[in-house]
Amino acid sequence: MAESNEFEKYCIQTLEIHFGQLAGGIVNKIKIKKSLNDKSNISDFKEFIDLIEINISIMAGRNKAIDIGNTLRSKALDLEGKQKQSGNVLTSDMEKEIDTFLAKNTLPTEKDVTDYTKYLTLKYGGIAKNVEKEIIEKIKIYIKKTISNKRIKEEINDLLLRFHEPAKNDIDDFINYIRLSKIAFQEDELRDEIEKERLYRKFHSPQDTAIPSEINELVNLIKNTTNNDALSNKLRKQELSYLIKDESGISDKSVSEFVKLMTPTEDDTRDTLEELGLKHLIHSK
Repeated sequence: MAESNEFEKYCIQTLEIHFGQLAGGIVNKIKIKKSLNDKSNISDFKEFIDLIEINISIMAGRNKAIDIGNTLRSKALDLEGKQKQSGNVLTSDMEKEIDTFLAKNTLPTEKDVTDYTKYLTLKYGGIAKNVEKEIIEKIKIYIKKTISNKRIKEEINDLLLRFHEPAKNDIDDFINYIRLSKIAFQEDELRDEIEKERLYRKFHSPQDTAIPSEINELVNLIKNTTNNDALSNKLRKQELSYLIKDESGISDKSVSEFVKLMTPTEDDTRDTLEELGLKHLIHSK
C-alpha cells in the first residue's frame, strides 16, 4: 500500500481527539517498532494498528483502545480498497482546498459537501466517494476540536475562580485533569492560555467562551434530543444527516457514536480524580 504517510497522518488526527499533544509521540514510538512505507501491505498496517492499540490501552482503557483500533483498521481497509480501484489518493493540493473550504463553511450542508466533492474530483480526479468521506471526517474533527477548545476555556475559568493565583502544582494538577478528561490540547499552549486568562482577569472581567453559532446550535440540538429517530429527522431537515451516516446508511449505532463523539461525558473522570487525590478539581456544571 502506497498510502503510508496518509495513514500515519490519519492516526495522529484520530489520536489527537483523545490524547491531544501526546498523539504524535504515540505514533512516533510505534514507528520505531514497526515502520510503514510504500511497499507495506495490509498486514503491515494491521500490525501497526495492533501496536497502537496495546500502547494506548493503559491510558484509555481496553474498550476505548479497541474502539480506536477498529476505527484505524477501517481506515486501512478503505485505503487498500481505494488503491485497488484506482491507485489515486488525496493530493496535497486537494487537502489544502478542503481545508480552505471548511474554513469558510463551518458546518456545510449535504448539498455543499456533494457539490464540493464533484468540484474536487473533476479538477483532480479520484473516487468521489472517498473524497466525500475525507471531507466529512475533517468536518467531524473540526467540530470535535472546537467543542474541546470551548470546554478547556470553561475549565480554565473554573480553575481561576478557585485559584486566583494558581501555584505550579495547581496548574500541573489541572493539566493532568484535562488529560484524564480526554480533551485534546497542547500542554505548552494550555499553560500559556491559563497565564493569559489570569493576567486578563487582573484588569478585566472574565472572557466569554463562545463558539461558532452553527456548532453551538448543533451541540444544543444533540443535548436536547434524547431520541435517536428524532435527532436523525432534525439533522435531515437541516441537511446535516451526512454526519450520522456509516457505510450502510443511518443506523442507531452511527447516531449513538456521533452523539458520543460530539458531546463527551464531562464527569467520566470523577472516580479517577478522587483516586489521584485531585478531588479539589472536581466540580459540578
